[in-house]
Amino acid sequence: MEPVLDLAGIGFGPSNLALAIAVEEHERPVRARFFEKQAGFGWHRGMLLEDATMQVSFLKDLVTLRNPTSEFSFLCYLRDRGRLVDFVNHKNLFPLRKEFHDYFEWAAARVAHQVSYGSEVTSVRAVGQGFEVMANGQTVAARNLVLATGLEANLPEGIVAGERVWHNRDLLHRVGEVEEPRHVVVVGAGQSAAEAVAFFHERFPSAVVHGVFARYGYSPADDSSFANRIFDPAAVDEFYGAPEDVKKRLMGYHANTNYGVVDQDLIEELYRRVYREKGLRGQRLLLDKTSRVTGRRCSGGSGCC
Repeated sequence: MEPVLDLAGIGFGPSNLALAIAVEEHERPVRARFFEKQAGFGWHRGMLLEDATMQVSFLKDLVTLRNPTSEFSFLCYLRDRGRLVDFVNHKNLFPLRKEFHDYFEWAAARVAHQVSYGSEVTSVRAVGQGFEVMANGQTVAARNLVLATGLEANLPEGIVAGERVWHNRDLLHRVGEVEEPRHVVVVGAGQSAAEAVAFFHERFPSAVVHGVFARYGYSPADDSSFANRIFDPAAVDEFYGAPEDVKKRLMGYHANTNYGVVDQDLIEELYRRVYREKGLRGQRLLLDKTSRVTGRRCSGGSGCC
């Protein structure tokens, strides 16, 4: 067995990447190792649509709020890529998601010595004051354990993924398999669902695109200054120390900062498309409000509905 780690991390997305950088910059040596089952760094690759932008300011990158002088900041990345002046002239707080993914990859490459890629953790056991982590048949002991495995794909009840049914995370990986569909159905009312509706509407000009959601329409994300205090660094400690009932109330109050909501610009763009098509023959963008998916059926070679 290897020497005992100070820290073992399971998963290596943006959260544990930020932690790895903090370890790298710590004033005293920290023995850390991160386990990632993917062969290399990747963050929602199937959702990196061409024009999709981040929903938070670039200043909320991997390091700036913790260490504004860090060499791992988004601005240092831009400088390294030769785009710093261009970005400043762009006058935009919200970079493209693809660009931010490139930033993540750039930062991940600089701390790659802390990461074991292609390593799937199969068991964790509490031992004494620490943990034993089993990955690829190897056991590693650690004093502290950090879980950052990301979210699981969620499909409507009774719906199973298949040839023509996918979760949005696989959108760009699977869309190339589709040839001129007659109908496309996108279920959900959040940012990713709205982006998928706009994407399919543009990509397949002869298809009817349905956006299906339980609400009357897409709800805008609350990115107002006071509401965003829920993401302040100090708020993390306050939330962690709060009683469970207070935590639940806070999540309920401020879920609309991030969950099941859509950027106002995208809402307005989709409404423009619906309005424009209503004045023309053959409306292709249909938003099925106050609706839920109850099942699907397949008929012959026509696919599923």
